[in-house]
Amino acid sequence: MPLPRILVFTPIYNAKNYSLNEFIEHAKAMTYKNKDHIFIDNSETKDYSIALKRRLQPLGFKIYHIERGSNSREAIARTQMFARNKAITGNYDYLFSLESDIMVPPDILEQLLKHGKDVITALYYIGDRSKGQRVPCITLPDYNKYLNAFGTRLLSPEEWNQYKNQGLKRVQAGGFGTCLIYKRIFHKFNFYYDPRFQGHSDIYFFNELFMNRIPVFVDTDIICEHKNSNWEDVEDR
Repeated sequence: MPLPRILVFTPIYNAKNYSLNEFIEHAKAMTYKNKDHIFIDNSETKDYSIALKRRLQPLGFKIYHIERGSNSREAIARTQMFARNKAITGNYDYLFSLESDIMVPPDILEQLLKHGKDVITALYYIGDRSKGQRVPCITLPDYNKYLNAFGTRLLSPEEWNQYKNQGLKRVQAGGFGTCLIYKRIFHKFNFYYDPRFQGHSDIYFFNELFMNRIPVFVDTDIICEHKNSNWEDVEDR
């Protein structure tokens, strides 16, 4: 039986260059055979993508440049939609979102695939690295009885050990930086930017899955190093 075809996509722009060298080493080490890996540059000019092409295309990666849009949130949504459209037109079985500041184990795709889930992520931590303020990138449903509505919340410190090295766990949302999505999901749901709100496209995506009763899982045994910058330092967020 042939291996499922996976399109790995990595959003990139010039401010993320600090993590690129280490990321490339991890990306090259990924052992899954039936995949293509593309970088989607949303920098304001094409200069960075031109430099990336010279460096990365000889290694087997493909580089694209897209228009950034009005701010970083719109740029991210445009990047995700570009990758989604590539996966649909290219007849891929899975779309794997892999962000450029996350260092993954070589067999991450094999490990995620073995669960047979439509949407599954690995575990990593978010927050200010310089201050040590790190929390698992997992959210759970949070019912507000006064509004009679569901919101979301991050894990409390008391819950962290329930979501680390505990195998497969169902959540409302995991980290989109290591998210594997099956075709029946990414064909139906897209990624969008809404200028009226401060939310990110991945949050909208996970909320739509929740409203449609589509489960999301995290493999808490796969813990990836996240070398993120501070979102509060992004000027056009």
